[in-house]
Amino acid sequence: MGLQARMSEGDARLYNPSRDVAHNFKEVMELVAGRLEDEKWPELAELLAREQVSMDDLGNACAAYCRYVASAADPDSVRKPMQVSLFESGFFECHPTAQVAVLAMIGTCYAGIQHVGIREATINGEGPLATVGELAQQAKRLQRFMGLPRWLRPVAKIKYKLARALEAFRANR
Repeated sequence: MGLQARMSEGDARLYNPSRDVAHNFKEVMELVAGRLEDEKWPELAELLAREQVSMDDLGNACAAYCRYVASAADPDSVRKPMQVSLFESGFFECHPTAQVAVLAMIGTCYAGIQHVGIREATINGEGPLATVGELAQQAKRLQRFMGLPRWLRPVAKIKYKLARALEAFRANR
């Protein structure tokens, strides 16, 4: 356990930057890349071999995912939905099975991080997150988008661009 801080006197929850996904992304992606390279998940390794996914394919998918996440810090992307940033990162241009492998491995890494982090940050039944519902809502939005057939994703991107254009038009009235 590292340094933990209470953000206010009346809030018993503890904050630890090493548990916060915004602070530990680099380390998590290094863990993800290492686990993909080591092929320690037999079912995933079998899938990658069957689909003829190379280490280069996995590296490209990891790099595109990193560009996607890094774009969140770009002031120009503040108003872009996650799916647009995913498009722009080149993630959807990567081998589809490599996309699945990267996201699956990220999921396994974060599953462990979340389990330990929530345990450490929960005191007397008071949990670490005040906005679990909001986080779950964002996860649902991204899940719906990721579940779209590949041919429908460009339509979603066009819909986003049209909505932004309409929003800009209304703002200039």
